[in-house]
Parts: sequence; C-alpha cells; structure tokens
Amino acid sequence: MAGTWEIRGLFGNEYAMEQAVEELKKLKGLEWTVIDRRNLSVRLVKRDRDSEEMVKRAFEMHHGFTEHEGPLGEYDRQRREERQKKAKKEEEKRRRASKN
Repeated sequence: MAGTWEIRGLFGNEYAMEQAVEELKKLKGLEWTVIDRRNLSVRLVKRDRDSEEMVKRAFEMHHGFTEHEGPLGEYDRQRREERQKKAKKEEEKRRRASKN
C-alpha cells in the first residue's frame, strides 16, 4: 500500500474509541485498525484534506486526539529509533558506571 496516509488516535477509554469508529464507518475510503484498548490507526487510501479533517474531528468529538499523522509506517519507524537511542544511552550509562 505505497502512498497510504495514516492518522493515529489516542482515546481516554474504549467506549470513546468505539464511538469514534462508529463515526468513521460513515466515511468512505478509510480503513481502520484497533491497535490496542485506546489506540486507533486510520488509513486513508487516497490522501485528501477533507478526509483528514473529518477523521481528526471524529477523534476530537469523542474525546481523543491525533497522536501522529504521516505516511504509513513512519510512526513505527520513529518509535523504533527512539527506543534504540534510549537503549544506547542506557548502555553508555552502564559502561560509565562499571568503570567507576
């Protein structure tokens, strides 16, 4: 699915996310995936501003917010890089502590 645009949303509870999904079912050209109890990934096959705004508005109406917006897979790549940097810092900290 090259060129697919992803919008990730975070909700305060499961009920709020379910309500947002019900709202999104009314829109065409969207695919959504429930990531876990409070996170939702909405994929736009064809990116257009109107659809993006409708998805964001559905999140806001149901007490959620947009956590990330970008090409599909970018969020996962960023998170992976952040974890690697953090692990590298921790390893460096352990090395320095073991030398002392």
